[in-house]
Amino acid sequence: MRPAGDSFTAEVKRELCMLVPAEDHCRRAQLAGLVFAAGTVELGAGGRFAVRVALTLPAATRNLLALLRPYGVSPQLRTVETAPVGRRLEVILGDRPRELQVLNEIGVLTDDYRVRLAVPRRVVRRHCCLVAFLRGGFLGCGSVSAPGTPTHVELTVESAGLAEELAELLGSTGLAFRVAERERNVACYSKRRQTAADLLALLGAHGARLRWEEHDVLGEVRGTANRQANCDEANARRAAAAGRRQVEALQRLRASGQWERLPASLKTVARLRLRYPYLSLQELAARASPPLTKSALNHRLRRLMALARRPRG
Repeated sequence: MRPAGDSFTAEVKRELCMLVPAEDHCRRAQLAGLVFAAGTVELGAGGRFAVRVALTLPAATRNLLALLRPYGVSPQLRTVETAPVGRRLEVILGDRPRELQVLNEIGVLTDDYRVRLAVPRRVVRRHCCLVAFLRGGFLGCGSVSAPGTPTHVELTVESAGLAEELAELLGSTGLAFRVAERERNVACYSKRRQTAADLLALLGAHGARLRWEEHDVLGEVRGTANRQANCDEANARRAAAAGRRQVEALQRLRASGQWERLPASLKTVARLRLRYPYLSLQELAARASPPLTKSALNHRLRRLMALARRPRG
């Protein structure tokens, strides 16, 4: 039986695999993150080389192929099985002209076609691209512990330099990660629960984040039941479920053409709820700048939910 953390990691990755950025620059950054995290450069005779991107999750492989599709390349795809990893899918990019162009654009190759072992700063210059790069990195080499177990989130790479760069990029978003060298790899990791939860939200795994928060909320309810006889677990469930429904509706709204036409007041509330899906209305209202009343916040959320239910035109 696989550890619970492995299955939860797969659950998180499947959710992230549904995110293929709309903008070219963000797709390029997510592709770069995947290749840098899960790729291996193989050098051959006569200066020939190939990049093998090995992934254990079929959904991650499909995400990688979707990111490659606009480039018009036809990479090799094969299945390999090795101990102790087990079955993996390999996507292989060689040294054909179009594949060289892709590798150059995502920063694996310099303009004079030399292999680059450092994160390409031009690819992650925008914040949205930085997030997309980290999302690709997590898809390629990330893991996170399951709800209810000791917190551990990490990105595991082969190079200490790459691990340090990942820690730096994560730090620029306000997430503090440490680097630990092991016998066979290097980990960029955190054992802080809030850091792990914030990373899931940053990458776009809002459903997984909510499931984690639901587990914590219900755990706290059970732990205090003897001391607080009137504590109502159903309220916690309803609050968590309401938050999930709102996030799902706002994600649909953001993917539609209506998002750009939203008034600034509604867009601010939508971004607040997407960033803090687990907060109560009162707590969420206090996060607004300037703070809103609970009633005003609830009114705007209701308007957003109504817009999300409206058929796209």
